[in-house]
This record gives sequence, C-alpha cells and structure tokens, in this order.
Amino acid sequence: MSQESQSLSVLEIAEICGVARSTVSYWIAKKSLPAHRSGKKHTVFVDDLILFLKSEAQPVPQALLDQLGGVYTQPFRPFRRCWEYWTNDARRTKCQHCVVLTCQISKCFTARENQNKQCPINCHECQYFGEYYGPRVAFIHQIDKPAGVYRDLYLWSGNKAWGDLCGVDVKELIGLGMEQFIHPDSLRMFISYDKRQQQGDPSVPDRYQVFFTDKSGRKIEVYLSISPLIRPSGTWLVVAQRTR
Repeated sequence: MSQESQSLSVLEIAEICGVARSTVSYWIAKKSLPAHRSGKKHTVFVDDLILFLKSEAQPVPQALLDQLGGVYTQPFRPFRRCWEYWTNDARRTKCQHCVVLTCQISKCFTARENQNKQCPINCHECQYFGEYYGPRVAFIHQIDKPAGVYRDLYLWSGNKAWGDLCGVDVKELIGLGMEQFIHPDSLRMFISYDKRQQQGDPSVPDRYQVFFTDKSGRKIEVYLSISPLIRPSGTWLVVAQRTR
C-alpha cells in the first residue's frame, strides 16, 4: 500500500480519535503532529499519527493499526458502532431501546441472543456486518474443514462445514456462543484453555480433544486446532476435525 493511501484528513483523524477538529489542528499547528499540505488541507500519514499518539501516551485506535498493516485497499473509513452506522436510517428508532446501545456493545452481533436486542435484521443479512466484519473473516469459507473465528467465546463467523458438523445453518452461526457447539462435558476445559491462551500461557496445547454437540444433542468427538489471528485483533481461528 502506498503512503498516499495511508494519509488521513483532519476530519478523519478527529473521528477516529474521538476529538474535536480544532484539537487535531492544534496538534498540527504546534508541530507535534507532522502534517503535509494537500491542496488547501492538511493530511497526516497513519504511521506518523500512531507515533504521535504513543508519544502523548494516548490510546491508539485499532482501526489505525489495521490500516497501517495494509490488509485492505479500499479508502480508509473510521470504525462506527452499529447505532452510529444507522443514524440516518429509519431503522434507527429501534436503537434507542436496544441493549447494544444501552450497554455500548461494540460487537453488536454478540448480543443477538439477548432478549433486549431490538434490531430486526438478521446478522447474515445486515449491511453493517457485511461492511465492517464480513470481509475480515471471509477467508474461513476457503477452508475445507469445519472452521470458525471467535473472540470472547462468541463466534464471529463459521463456514458451511462447521455448520454441517453441528447441524446449524451457516447463516445462523454469526454471534452464537461457543457453548452452543461444545458439549457440557468439555465446556469447562475449553473455557479454561481459552482464558489461559488469552493470557499467553505457552503450556496450552494448540490442538486438543473435545466433545461437540450435534443437532440431536449427541456427542461428537473432535480435535480442535486453535491459533491466534493478527486480524481481526484478539480473535482466534478454530478448526475442527472428527476423530472418526
């Protein structure tokens, strides 16, 4: 990705960092934040902005780190929560009473089973999910074994082979908790391993045996192979293989 495609405007920086445009202009005016002229406007390279935020001991938004990695070639777009995304849509009225907004849940699809979720759109049909999350996990559909991406024990998405293994339509996998797939006899171990993996415990095996539950409630003996993903940040790739 070229440096030019990594340049951000003052407005974009303000939206990403959650500050006023005047604040960004002040950073530039006092020479703390390196900027370049683009016509009549200032632009800032993403890596320069990250260095500035770190030097000021300010948090670096994950969106900036993703952009710097050069994974996507489309123009940069600040991350928005779902209720911000639907601001100018008629369906926005539902957001006011939705648990996603009231509890400020960034990953809205993880609340899909909550009875206080008011959104009438199925996650697999949701334009917001399709734009912000779908492309980041689409690679799993190229894996021929049952595979999924999860974080905090919630599945971000799974491929058809995963759905077939558990007897769940692939369209319904988004946002389901891992406890809906892993049999109760194995759930405690899985949760323990997940917690230790997040803490960086090297003793946790990257492949181990568990029981899944099929649509009839029967045990399915499988091996799970789990590995961390760089993007989306904090997520894990899980691949299942039946033992027989």
